[in-house]
Amino acid sequence: MKAFSLIELIFVIVIMGVLTFLGMQYMPDEKLTAYTQMLKAKIMEKKSNALGYKTTESDSYYCIKFNKDWLANDESDSKIKFDFNKSYITLDVSPSLNDNTLCFDYMGRDFNGSVGKNLTNLLHKNIIITVIRSDKENEKQNITVFPVTGTVR
Repeated sequence: MKAFSLIELIFVIVIMGVLTFLGMQYMPDEKLTAYTQMLKAKIMEKKSNALGYKTTESDSYYCIKFNKDWLANDESDSKIKFDFNKSYITLDVSPSLNDNTLCFDYMGRDFNGSVGKNLTNLLHKNIIITVIRSDKENEKQNITVFPVTGTVR
């Protein structure tokens, strides 16, 4: 006998299926980390767009309004796209910003709402953006935007 019987092949396939099913139970869900990294990249993109963009006629700046509409319908040429229709991610910004809007000026400084000429809206506290899984409230990841420098971590 030089070949496997049909019963031996079926047993091997069933054992492989059971092992695959058990292995899939222990694989971590990295969707939250992926969305957090994409959101961080979007914020950094807006900050880099604002750097050096001062015009003589007006103070130019780029703003981010933290809501699902901005994430899903960003008008930039970014290759980073969010599909929030299928996702389970929500955002929480703390401390609260005016209209949940974060702005960066031509020097990379971060502002609460619009950029004022006398720098009254300049941020003096860390902004913490919490990305939360809607189906599992205990799974969260934070992005911190540091004041004055606009550094994102």
